Amino acid sequence: LISTKKYTIIMVKQKGTPPKITRYISNIISPGTNFEYQTESSENNIVSFIVDENQGIYSVGYSAIDVTTGKTIINEMHSTRDDKTYALDELFNLLQTYNTAEIIVTLDNNKIDKEWISNYLELNQYHTSFNSSRCKIDYQNELFARVYQINSFLSAIEYLDLERHPYTTESLAILIEFIIEHDELIIAKMNRPIFLGASRYLYLGNNALEQLGVISRDSSELTLLRLIDKTSTAFGKRLLKERLLSPIIDKEILEARYDLAEKLIERSDKYDTHLKNIYDLERISRRLKLQKLHPMELTYISMSLYAIAKLLKDCKQDSIEYDSKLDDKIEEFRKYLIDTFDLNICSKFRIEQIDDNIFRYGVYPNIDTLLQNQKDEIGKLEQVITHIDSIVEAKQIKNSSKSGYADIGYLESEGFSINLTKNRFTMIEKELKESFVTIEDTHHFFKDFHYKRLKNSVKINSKLFEQITQTYESNQVKLVALVKERYIKSLDELDKRFSHLLNEIISFVANIDVAISNAKCAKKMQLTRPIIVEGNGYEAIGLRHPIIEANENSGIYVPNDIYLGEGIKTEHNHITRNASDGNAVNGVLLYGINSSGKSSLMKSIGLSVILAQAGFFVPAVEMKFSMYDKLFTRIVSKDNLYKGLSTFSVEMMELKNIFNRAGTNSLILGDEISQGTETESGLAIVSGAILKLLDIDAHFIFATHLHQLKNIEQLQNIKELIFLHLGVKYDESSDRLIYNRELQLGMGSSLYGLEFAKSLHMDEFFLKNAYTIRESIIGNKSELKT
Repeated sequence: LISTKKYTIIMVKQKGTPPKITRYISNIISPGTNFEYQTESSENNIVSFIVDENQGIYSVGYSAIDVTTGKTIINEMHSTRDDKTYALDELFNLLQTYNTAEIIVTLDNNKIDKEWISNYLELNQYHTSFNSSRCKIDYQNELFARVYQINSFLSAIEYLDLERHPYTTESLAILIEFIIEHDELIIAKMNRPIFLGASRYLYLGNNALEQLGVISRDSSELTLLRLIDKTSTAFGKRLLKERLLSPIIDKEILEARYDLAEKLIERSDKYDTHLKNIYDLERISRRLKLQKLHPMELTYISMSLYAIAKLLKDCKQDSIEYDSKLDDKIEEFRKYLIDTFDLNICSKFRIEQIDDNIFRYGVYPNIDTLLQNQKDEIGKLEQVITHIDSIVEAKQIKNSSKSGYADIGYLESEGFSINLTKNRFTMIEKELKESFVTIEDTHHFFKDFHYKRLKNSVKINSKLFEQITQTYESNQVKLVALVKERYIKSLDELDKRFSHLLNEIISFVANIDVAISNAKCAKKMQLTRPIIVEGNGYEAIGLRHPIIEANENSGIYVPNDIYLGEGIKTEHNHITRNASDGNAVNGVLLYGINSSGKSSLMKSIGLSVILAQAGFFVPAVEMKFSMYDKLFTRIVSKDNLYKGLSTFSVEMMELKNIFNRAGTNSLILGDEISQGTETESGLAIVSGAILKLLDIDAHFIFATHLHQLKNIEQLQNIKELIFLHLGVKYDESSDRLIYNRELQLGMGSSLYGLEFAKSLHMDEFFLKNAYTIRESIIGNKSELKT
């Protein structure tokens, strides 16, 4: 109900005993504060953001907390006079990148249109509430100091380095306050907030992740994320998603990721067994901090540590570097668990179900004393049973070896009793009632006991049993209370001693898990290690589209070679280089019929860049690139429908964003720009866009049908701009279109629409008239006249 249907559930508990019972709200569980019942392995962020607007220029403060891991992500974005919606676009990207379960929206002034903001950010897909209360600076400092355990002569805001980000600090304070109102226990001991900034990440503009198919709102759609995720641990899965959706521009980090994956390619299988036996230690660590860890989860930690110890052994054999002290630290952690807890008993209990001792003998003497008292009380009952058994045995047939004829019973409403089958009781009733048993120097006569005849048995009770029950139950209440008290203290001790180690383990194992996933994909999908080079360029040999290739219904994907920029030494004489006569290639105009593969080729380039700059291998025979700092897409997709804008409006908005934000190290992928307007304006807009992007020295590929571009005076004799096409022709003999998926020089034929219509066996009358009209338009006969 909480995760799937986005319900908010109010938990009501009661205290006291009848008739004086009071009920109170213990906590409120909403999609974002779902700590106890979260089953999905992906992150579960609750988000708060503030939007401010001044003369159409927006500023945004963003905060996200995953209460299940304690991770806090924050950012602050500001638009400019020339790019007024930049902050909102960045906010949209954050909501797409980091899995969002619930949103609290605060608008800085009443002039901001709530409905427009909701549509622009597509908030209808989230559980969203609007907030009107604000948080003053003093209150923010107080909250942060408490939640992030700050004890410094600096203010909490200064300590977190957020004094220059007022929108961020207030959005975070509002978020923390919201969580406290729901359940103040789950917000304690949070990790220090991570300020995202923009300097180390590849900027992904115009919803590039969704337009390229890296992620999708359709859960049934095969995405790049789903395709390359071969991780075995929950926290490894989260790290892989974080890396893929947040590519970086740090060569040193990327090379380290490549190195590790390359080292594991031939060894990936042996690590799988270990990784699959590791539980979600990231969430377990968070539960430990909050003293909400269930005893059964201690067994999860122990089993995970055992698997990790084996993993480290393999790492050592494969010369994978890690802290040499980690082995001893893990062994110390395991030994502490085994020496402190009876893990077999722990495995039976959630924290609220504890009704037995879960500690090893000797850890807590006062618990051992209570347990001994319990055993002594049960021992009294066993003495009674021994007496009854002796009478039964005396009455049995000679040489019978049967023993244990009576047994102890317990009902919460009645206490302890001793049960005997009706036949055996009948056999010994006279002798039993004439006997007695001595316990602690006191004689207890069976003639004074109570006998309740049931259908097949007899239940025996007595005042002795009532005393035993009273003592036992009193001790049991003390025992359970003491075990729970000591358990909570033990969790605190575990956290103090081993929380840093857990964080170290989580980081190391997640990194190995993602590298193993990368290695598996490299083997299965024939991916190769990208090569980061100096200069300003991109070259791919035998580039493929991984998602289309993985779709069994798509057939064999035909690879292509592509070269952009300059300064990359190449040993390949492929078509892009031929088209440019060896000059720098800043722009490519790509022609071809809609089904020829233009969009797929462009997307494959974008996907390869994202993969490479996230530290993953790429679907190409070889790929060399100098890192891009910005990637923009303008690919026809359904996302514009959500914003309530026309196709042409969205095209122009996204083109404007590209002009405002692109630079020298930018890559722009555009699919049929200006298709939403008439030909003359379309030609002018595309020509102007080409000239603008050439002027800022960006790299771009535009798929287009506008063959008239070759006649635009301003575009002639530009060496950095080349024309390529993906050919198609109608084969009369086989009555079908033949697609040549490989790039070819030039624009190709400008006449192919009717040929496609003909291959569909459309009405002859329609085709005849269409050909006649086309001939009259172009002033000569059709190139493919039948």
